[in-house]
Amino acid sequence: MQPSSTITLPRPTARIQAISLRQLRFFTALAESANFSRAAERMTVSQPALSAAIRQIEEHMGLRLFDRSTHHVALTEAGAAFLPHARRLLTTADNAFVDMNDAATRGKAVVRIGAIPSAIPAAADAVSLLGRNRADLSLHLSDGKSDALMSDLRSGALDLVIGVLGRVEDGIDASLIMEDEMMLAAPADHPLAATPSLPWSALEGSEIVHFTGGSIGELSSAAMRQNNLSPSQRFRVDQVGSLFGLVGAGLAVGVIPRLYARGYETDKIKLVPLTGPSIRRKLMLFQRAKLRHEHPSAFELGTVLAPALSAILAPSQT
Repeated sequence: MQPSSTITLPRPTARIQAISLRQLRFFTALAESANFSRAAERMTVSQPALSAAIRQIEEHMGLRLFDRSTHHVALTEAGAAFLPHARRLLTTADNAFVDMNDAATRGKAVVRIGAIPSAIPAAADAVSLLGRNRADLSLHLSDGKSDALMSDLRSGALDLVIGVLGRVEDGIDASLIMEDEMMLAAPADHPLAATPSLPWSALEGSEIVHFTGGSIGELSSAAMRQNNLSPSQRFRVDQVGSLFGLVGAGLAVGVIPRLYARGYETDKIKLVPLTGPSIRRKLMLFQRAKLRHEHPSAFELGTVLAPALSAILAPSQT
C-alpha cells in the first residue's frame, strides 16, 4: 500500500509575504482612485492586468479587499485596514532603495528627521553638531505640524520625529528631551520682568497676548481662566515674531513656551517663568519601536540626538 501524499499549505504569513511591491502599488492606486480604468492608466498597465494583480493579492490574503460593481469600486473593511500598512511598506521600500543607492554611490546612509517648527533651530544645531562626527550619514531635516510628522513617522517617510508628547501610539517609542515651561515675555524695564518667577495672578491688569490656537492656546487659556485673566482685545497674534514685536514695543506682555522664545530674549525682552500653576509640555523624540532592526543607523543616531537636544535646549544659568 502506497503511503498517502500530504499537501502542505503555506502559512498565512508566507502567503502574505508572497505579495510583491508592484502588486501593492496596484492596490494603493486602485484604493486611491476608486476606478479600475484610472488606476490602470496611473500604473501604465492594462485594466485586465490590474484586475489580475488585485485578485492575486486577495487570494494571498484570503480576503476580499474591494467591493466591485459595474460603476463602483470601494474598499471593504478589510481593505481599509490593509491600506495604511501597504502605504507604510511602500514608503519604507522607496526610502530603502534611495538609501541603498546613497550607500553604494556615496557611502552614506540617509536618516530622515522631522521636527515641529519651534524645535527646528535646536534640531538644526544638533544635526550640524552630530553630522561632523558621522561622515557615514546623510542627515535630512524637515519641519511640519505634529499630526503630519507622526503620520510620516508611522508610514516610514521619517525615521525620527521631534515633537510634543500627546497620546503615544502602539509601535512608537518616545524619549524625553525637555520639559517646556510657559513663560512671560516682558520688556526688560517692565516691573514684571524684575522677579525670577511670577504667579499667573500677577498678570492681572496687563495687556496679555498669546497664541489662541492649538495645544499651546488651550494650555495658556485654561491657566488665564483659572486666574480670572483675559487676553488682550486690542492685539491678536499667531506668529512668534508678531508677539515679540508687540512686547518689544512695550504694547503688551506675552505668554509663550520657552522653546518658542529661544533666540528672542534680548537686552530689551526678558523671560520669566510663570507659576501657580506651572504649565509644562514635554518635548520628545519619537521613533518606530522596530527602528533598531529597520534602520540601525537611524536608531544609533536617536540614542545621541535626544541628549544633544537636551543640552542645546537647557536654560542658560547666566
